[in-house]
Amino acid sequence: MIQATETRPVAKIGNAVQILLALVGTVGAVNDIWLYAQLRSGTYVLHVPEQIAGEVVQQPYLTGSKLSSVGILLWPLVIATWVVWLIWQHHATQNLWARGYRDLRIRPGWAVGWWFIPFASLVMPCVAMLELDRRSTSDGAPRPASPLVGTWWGVYVAGGVVVLIGMFAVLGDLVDLGRNADAHQTVFDLTPTAHTAAPWVLALGLVTAVTAGLAIAVVRRITDAQTAMLAVPSERSFVPVPMRPDLGV
Repeated sequence: MIQATETRPVAKIGNAVQILLALVGTVGAVNDIWLYAQLRSGTYVLHVPEQIAGEVVQQPYLTGSKLSSVGILLWPLVIATWVVWLIWQHHATQNLWARGYRDLRIRPGWAVGWWFIPFASLVMPCVAMLELDRRSTSDGAPRPASPLVGTWWGVYVAGGVVVLIGMFAVLGDLVDLGRNADAHQTVFDLTPTAHTAAPWVLALGLVTAVTAGLAIAVVRRITDAQTAMLAVPSERSFVPVPMRPDLGV
């Protein structure tokens, strides 16, 4: 067993998660649409200077159109969203245990930990969120699972698939470019490769926006349910949380 735990309000942090998700979805979509437009309309040429006496006298460089993005704003938002989301999910999961609900499977630490375990992170965070959604009731009795959770998770995973497909498409273009190049060629036209990448960048932006919107709905549903749950007195203000609830220890 680990140390006893008590309930924590989640309304304010839940609102913070929703605001951050809205910002990430908006900025991410705008950034990817802007990149798409640049990749589709620009020209990109890679120059690879020849080696002299086996030595590289100049580094490869690009000419043509310049790419710009708002990534400098997006990534701090993404990191902040992840941190606040994990705190919110930990507190909300902790509240279920603190109220003494029976037959819970995901303890607070694992509600966070599953996100960082390869392969398991494709399934278990969704399992944790489903339990959190179903058991956030005044008496702990499971309520019907919302289709929002499954839909959000499906779109979230689809975003990763879009990235992988886009990467393989671009890699395939680069392999073909290298295979067809002359042994002494020093100039490579990357414009067709940029055109290949463009629709996948746009698709990622759209998936990011939809994922953020669904995540906001999921967080709002669970936060509202937890706020109503915490307004009802519990018979147990805190309980020890098992280290391994599946083993009963």
